[in-house]
Amino acid sequence: MNVSQKKTKVTAATDGFDFIGWHSKIQKNGKFRCTPSVDNFKALRKKVKHIVNNSNYGANTKAEKLAPVIRGWRNYHKFCKMDGSRNSLYHIQKRAYTVFNNETKQTRYSSKKLLDKAFPAVPYSENKHVMVKGTKSPYDGDIAYWSERNSKLYFGETSIALKKQNHRCASCGLKFIDEERVHLHHIDGNHANWKKKNLEAIHESCHDYKHMSKSAS
Repeated sequence: MNVSQKKTKVTAATDGFDFIGWHSKIQKNGKFRCTPSVDNFKALRKKVKHIVNNSNYGANTKAEKLAPVIRGWRNYHKFCKMDGSRNSLYHIQKRAYTVFNNETKQTRYSSKKLLDKAFPAVPYSENKHVMVKGTKSPYDGDIAYWSERNSKLYFGETSIALKKQNHRCASCGLKFIDEERVHLHHIDGNHANWKKKNLEAIHESCHDYKHMSKSAS
């Protein structure tokens, strides 16, 4: 592996450094703190600005397009320090509300409703990362441990399904490992049916196969 001289530097953790979208730093009191990096925030703001200022979209379409972008960003940073006007996206939301409200068909109440849809709340808990046991290694062959640990990275209905299935794929029965993402499958094919009995956690490839089989039949 060749290390890039431009992208690599040796620095003290107390000075702070950017890595994979986070700005990490050890504070004077010894506490670790990470926040979304400046470049990462600017990239998000650019995406949001492109959607909000696009005259080809109405307010409803803008809200639909913004929701997955904002939810994904907030989920990615959910273990960072996310308070404050920048990381809470206060100013970005304020701008989006103004644009929504400027449409003739929108009122301040409907605009607020669209704003809540466009900027879905995601709970965050600073420094609550799933810690690895000191003696464990991804190469130790303990699939059961790593499957259960990785399952804790999911939340909501996916987390409930994983616990119910003992962290095994409902389709093939194998444990979940790093190589594949966990997908939530609607058993009856109705994506509006979110009852627990209708949901199962399966491998991404198993999910693709299920839908391919239905298409073929």
